[in-house]
Amino acid sequence: MSRSRTPPAKRVKLESPNTPTVVKSENREPPLEPEEEVLEEEEEDRCSICLQDVVDRTVVPICAHEFCFDCLVVWTGQSRRCPLCSQGIGDFVIHKIRSRYDYQKHYLNPLPASPVPLRPLPPRQTRAPRRRPRDQWGRRERTDRDEADKLDRSIAKRKWIYEHDLYAKHVASNSYTRYRPYPTPAQFAAAPELISRTTMFLRRELQVWVNLDVEFLTTFVISIMKAIDIRSESAVKLLSEFLDLDAPYVEGGRHMNAEHFAHEVYSFVRSPYKDLFVYDSVVQACPFPLPIHSDAKLNVP
Repeated sequence: MSRSRTPPAKRVKLESPNTPTVVKSENREPPLEPEEEVLEEEEEDRCSICLQDVVDRTVVPICAHEFCFDCLVVWTGQSRRCPLCSQGIGDFVIHKIRSRYDYQKHYLNPLPASPVPLRPLPPRQTRAPRRRPRDQWGRRERTDRDEADKLDRSIAKRKWIYEHDLYAKHVASNSYTRYRPYPTPAQFAAAPELISRTTMFLRRELQVWVNLDVEFLTTFVISIMKAIDIRSESAVKLLSEFLDLDAPYVEGGRHMNAEHFAHEVYSFVRSPYKDLFVYDSVVQACPFPLPIHSDAKLNVP
């Protein structure tokens, strides 16, 4: 005779709806107040770099920390570690996030390479100082002094030439002498090398007269030569205002200093020489066949 087994009846615990349910929890934090929840949400929306609201939310893929795009780009220009957890950031960051699968990757530029440390120089072998020959001591000083003396002697020679009314001889223009015809004002203005040579000659030649502004007169004469012939009556009249102060210009008359100066400039410009001292050693002088006025002589100090 078999007995049928019936399942035991389930115990149902009825709880009244008004009876509060007490749930025991271990190690749980107390519920946050509403104000604390708002503050926590605000802190989560702020960038940890600039401490302002996040603009263009940018995520570090490795640690998922969020920052402003501009702030993080500036940060990665100096360091490749997360500002919060110091983990490596990687080669790119994620920004312009519109959804889980709609975003952009911003690949970071490589950091500037550190300068290679300089290697220490090998120890320098000290050598015994080489003794100069006696003739080299003060060679530069003697050279400078000799050049100055040479210039002074050449100026004294030019004063003597003007004082004794000696004019540079005319030399024919040909391939043997290498003298050239005197250039026109347009040709002179278009030749920088010729202007440079003439400027050097004028600065030396104008030192024959005392109390003259050499630099001003050099520029003045160059401007005249670019406009008219240096030997023309108009040019001589302009030059006489400075070189013949004791003899006022009279139309049809002569001013020996101005005419003499114009002739010397004319002769040097035609010559092929660039060195003044070489020119002085080659040029020949003779009395010019013109009447000489004793009151227009150069007063050489």
